[in-house]
Amino acid sequence: MKTISSYSDFAGNVGEKVKIVGKISKVMWQHLATFVDSHPYMNYFDLDDGYQILIYTKDDITSEEKIEIIGKLIKVEGARKNPRSKIHDDYFEYQLLVDSWKCL
Repeated sequence: MKTISSYSDFAGNVGEKVKIVGKISKVMWQHLATFVDSHPYMNYFDLDDGYQILIYTKDDITSEEKIEIIGKLIKVEGARKNPRSKIHDDYFEYQLLVDSWKCL
């Protein structure tokens, strides 16, 4: 398992079990979201380097403290909202399916 401390490290670790540190966010940025049957709770998670990702958990995380989470890194993809756009780039975000977490 790899410890990731920077958003830029996500690209090479999709599908892998990783450890990240941060806090459940009080501010919700706009993100792509997906539904995961096995992980019905979704939280906005602020990384220590200033980025934010979505995390999916089996139980609700109510901690306001800094936490360490371990889980599988996924890549969620979506198409542009404007179907008339001549640009056909897809959007993607890195997100995490959480296996475990603990307060630091």
